[in-house]
Amino acid sequence: MQFWLIEDGEKSGPFEDYEIREMIRKGEISASRKIWHEGAEGWIPACEVRVLESEFEKLQVEPPPVPEELKVRPPFLYWRRFGARWFDYMLYHLILFAIFRAGGLSILADPEAEPSMGRVFLMMLPLVIMEGALIGALGHTPGKWLMSLRVTRPDGGLLSTGASVIRSLRVWVLGMGMGHPILLPIGHLVALWMGRKKGAPLWDFPLGHLVDGEKPSPKKILAFFLLFGAIFVAISILLWPETKPMHEEIMRQMESR
Repeated sequence: MQFWLIEDGEKSGPFEDYEIREMIRKGEISASRKIWHEGAEGWIPACEVRVLESEFEKLQVEPPPVPEELKVRPPFLYWRRFGARWFDYMLYHLILFAIFRAGGLSILADPEAEPSMGRVFLMMLPLVIMEGALIGALGHTPGKWLMSLRVTRPDGGLLSTGASVIRSLRVWVLGMGMGHPILLPIGHLVALWMGRKKGAPLWDFPLGHLVDGEKPSPKKILAFFLLFGAIFVAISILLWPETKPMHEEIMRQMESR
């Protein structure tokens, strides 16, 4: 949703939802400031906009003072977060594919069948729940632990399990593009752009979630790359019974030329 502001007859905008929320938190927009959005009957006080009511309710409760060291958002550790994300993604797929193979189920979808986002969602739902549970309980996942990263609230506390699961769902949709081959790179590029502009991607910025940590030790970095390579090889082995016919067909076509 986009908003426009007016003050002394001068209009400004459009502003995205998250930009308006940030300005409210900074005190740049008061409850009486006139605002307009598509569908509104006219210029109305910001506090009367339904989607912004919660922001003004938060301001009515005096929050505890934030320590000085927490007022500055930590740097956007894109490459470490990127590596941790793909490590967790690959590790989950290794476990999932191993279960499929042990149960005698086909891992790859039938190439002649219509693509099913429902099937993809059901396959990824356990990842969203498990990641949310880990971040809510520990503040990190296996990949984030290897990259010495931790997800916290602005005050340094851990996210609730519910907030962590919602965050994980947003990451899968906005950052991983739900695994779609076109949406996936777009999600990564938008996350990089948002991180450089605002210091955090879309799934962290609106609620002020922080992802920070000390520099990973050489042992952790080495373990990350060794385990990532081992996971990749293990997945390739699990997929081989289904990818072997494809490789053989490619080889036959190359030999017939």
